Amino acid sequence: MLAALALTLGLPQAAGAAAQPRMEGKPLKATHKIHLSRPKLVNPTGHAEPKVHKSQGPLPTIPRKKLAELKAEAAKKPGVRKPEQSGKNSAKKLAPPPSQGSFEGLSQPCCVRPPDTHGAVSRGYFVEVTNGAGVGVYNKSDGSLLKNVSLASFFGYTAQEIFDPRVVYDKKWNRWVISAEAFQEDQDVQKVFYAVSTSSNPLGSWYIYTFDPPEEPGTGDFYDFPQLGYDQDAVIVTANIFRPGELGFNYIGSRAFGMAKADLYNGRFTDFRYFDVGLTGTVAPPIVEDDNANAFLVAAYPGADHLTLLKATGLGRSNGTIVQQPDVPVTNYFVPPNARQPGTDNVLDTLDARFQNASTQIGNQLLNIHTVSGGDYPLPKWYQINTDTSTVPSGQFGFVFEGGSSEDFNPSVAGSAVGGTAENPIGRMFFTWTSTDAFGAPHQARVKSGGRLATDPVNVAGGNTHAEASTFYDPSPDTVERWGDYSSVTINPSATSTCPVGNRAYVVNERQINTTDWGSRIGRLGFCG
Repeated sequence: MLAALALTLGLPQAAGAAAQPRMEGKPLKATHKIHLSRPKLVNPTGHAEPKVHKSQGPLPTIPRKKLAELKAEAAKKPGVRKPEQSGKNSAKKLAPPPSQGSFEGLSQPCCVRPPDTHGAVSRGYFVEVTNGAGVGVYNKSDGSLLKNVSLASFFGYTAQEIFDPRVVYDKKWNRWVISAEAFQEDQDVQKVFYAVSTSSNPLGSWYIYTFDPPEEPGTGDFYDFPQLGYDQDAVIVTANIFRPGELGFNYIGSRAFGMAKADLYNGRFTDFRYFDVGLTGTVAPPIVEDDNANAFLVAAYPGADHLTLLKATGLGRSNGTIVQQPDVPVTNYFVPPNARQPGTDNVLDTLDARFQNASTQIGNQLLNIHTVSGGDYPLPKWYQINTDTSTVPSGQFGFVFEGGSSEDFNPSVAGSAVGGTAENPIGRMFFTWTSTDAFGAPHQARVKSGGRLATDPVNVAGGNTHAEASTFYDPSPDTVERWGDYSSVTINPSATSTCPVGNRAYVVNERQINTTDWGSRIGRLGFCG
């Protein structure tokens, strides 16, 4: 979700509420049929580097000026008592699923930020992708780095910088999928990339695909912040689209599509339907953990009193559809303030209340998390949506935070069916997030993880600490420093003698090496030994 820092965004809509008319039950329009390139079969190596766009920032789906105003307004709101501090709906500190160790991930000593840290775990490996540092393949047991390839070398492209990488491991098909896109070559050309491993071994060969997102000729549309999920038949992608205007780039809507696994995973030429999702804000696809024929997509738009829910059926097929569902009523949520750091006035960017990562979908339940305003501090809030009723029932939402004075953001969550029931098929939840504390028990940025059972209190407080910075982060002349943009939690697909499948997760999140350099930390935690 990188773009030139100086861009000023404007929208023909009221900030804080989606302007898209919600026409539930009506299929969305597929505006184009897209053809992927014929794949190249490669075994990527090397560290080729294109020109670097220094100090990039995100493209928000509300005007940048308005977003800055909302951030400033949120920072001035009186502190709201967190659930653990209040008598009503209080949450005792959980004993989190214990940390089972962590190891150092990829790092970038210069220039490219934020890292857009993302990763996934398989039976033997952990694969991490970041801006700048590229693709890293680790032995998941001992944390040894087995291979590191730049994004330019991995995809075989150096015309522009590649960014926004994501990775998933499809444990039923035993394939890895990595996605990313490049900055525009000109106003009509922007490359989007997909890589699919030919086996479960990420050290082996990959099919490399590419396409150029469709647009009206000469408009200069920019494809941004793609997210990556899948169901049993298709790899599912969402993205935000922006168009240059007099005041900079304008958000013109979001897009979604599915690519047939049967083609992608076998190195065959394929095409797909490209859906206009409208002005919904950033849309998160699901990772569907069962054989549900439908995949549900969800979006949050700051200042709203609902979540937008979409049902996709048959994505990757010629007759695939996406249909608007009834809005999901929730308590109003607002843009979070940026996170403060001890010892400096510089703050860390907490984004704009969007869902930053893919959802977990099990049965009729959809799980995701975003950062909202908790008064004068950022606070992650998770929801478990009943997709049959388009509701978030009582006891199926809560908050995640380290402590009473912490500032918590850049979250991700994944759910497991272990311990689930027919009424609530998500029996385990695992989280990662970033935490700072400037006032109560001061500390710099920490990589956090935690979890809950379906029967636990809804609010997750405390958590494990996998890494902690020794100084504040100040890599640029900006007063708001880029951080994260996303993180990742994935469920371990293999068992050990002491830990059945579904009870352990791997997390990866940005960490800070020193005042100017970012790194990452990969951690394990589980409800098991």
